[in-house]
Amino acid sequence: MREMNKQSPEPKNSLDLTMALRVLQNAGRQIPQLTGNDADIEVQSIIDALCDLSIHDGLTGLVNATFFHAVLAREIERNLRTGRACGLMVIDIDHFKSINDTYGHNTGDVVLQSVAARMKNSMRRMDTAARIGGEEFAIILPECDPADAIHAASRIHSMFNPLVIPIGQTILQLTASAGLVWTNSNMPINSIALVSMADQEMYRAKRSGRARLCYTQPESTVISQTERSALMALKLEGNAHGR
Repeated sequence: MREMNKQSPEPKNSLDLTMALRVLQNAGRQIPQLTGNDADIEVQSIIDALCDLSIHDGLTGLVNATFFHAVLAREIERNLRTGRACGLMVIDIDHFKSINDTYGHNTGDVVLQSVAARMKNSMRRMDTAARIGGEEFAIILPECDPADAIHAASRIHSMFNPLVIPIGQTILQLTASAGLVWTNSNMPINSIALVSMADQEMYRAKRSGRARLCYTQPESTVISQTERSALMALKLEGNAHGR
């Protein structure tokens, strides 16, 4: 006679739930409170938390590089379809390695979080800010022709130069270098190539003395005297023919 009292195996979904909670905990995310009152709602809250984790950088709360490239690809396609340009700004903290070496990685994390917070407060609701590398950030500026992109990037760049961060009894005063490019419906390009172009402008800012915003100024862009004065005050750089 077949034994009828064998202990049934643990449901697989309960093990998956435990693993999901462990992933959220290891990522430093808030763990959904499980009350046992409604299993469907509890599972959905965990799914929502995992989805949020999959598109956001765990340290800064900005979107991660994968989601960023998906958004940028969509904006490039929109530019090709409608002709409306999109700006892309890449920002890199100057001398960030020395911060980690001198004050430790915990202080470096505080700096990255401060940059992210400043970035969130400086952008429009329609913009997308991301952490795309160690100390490298990017902002997608939809619906911006070159003149609008220069104006927006100049304003954002000024908020990081300087960036003053109190760390205990120490006051850190940091700067950031940035590069700006924009889409062109007459020149199809993918997101990786566009980021590479913005990186080149950012490195040009580094070579030019840091704390600068570099871009290749189109001949059709007209900047007002007020904006020009602001650019000069910030040591911004815009050359008509690249390097």
